[in-house]
Amino acid sequence: MTGSTAKNLNIKIGGCPDAVSVCRFPSGQNASIEAAFTPRSSFQKATVKLAASVGVIDIDFPMKFPEACSHWGLKCPGKAGLPQTLRGEVSVESSYPKIKIEVTLQLFDDKGETLICKSFPAEIK
Repeated sequence: MTGSTAKNLNIKIGGCPDAVSVCRFPSGQNASIEAAFTPRSSFQKATVKLAASVGVIDIDFPMKFPEACSHWGLKCPGKAGLPQTLRGEVSVESSYPKIKIEVTLQLFDDKGETLICKSFPAEIK
């Protein structure tokens, strides 16, 4: 997995204050995600991907709307050096097991390049 190519990456996750080591996602609710960044290269469109790792198993979060420009608030086309903010919510289904996971947020441009790749510990409660 390639790391972020964006500069000035600042991610805020609802239910995850800065002082907390594990983000808590309440079952049956939405988790909010905000990622401010400055792309190093221009892009026409972008796609969001969220995955959870449990041990050695990676599971993609099902996403109804992965298109970052039309559903996550990115301004497209994006220009290199101009700040952007990705904002959205992900449903934490009540059917998900109540476990600790490692969540990975990724944002890919239209050329398949990784703009954002950031992982953080979380727990579905």
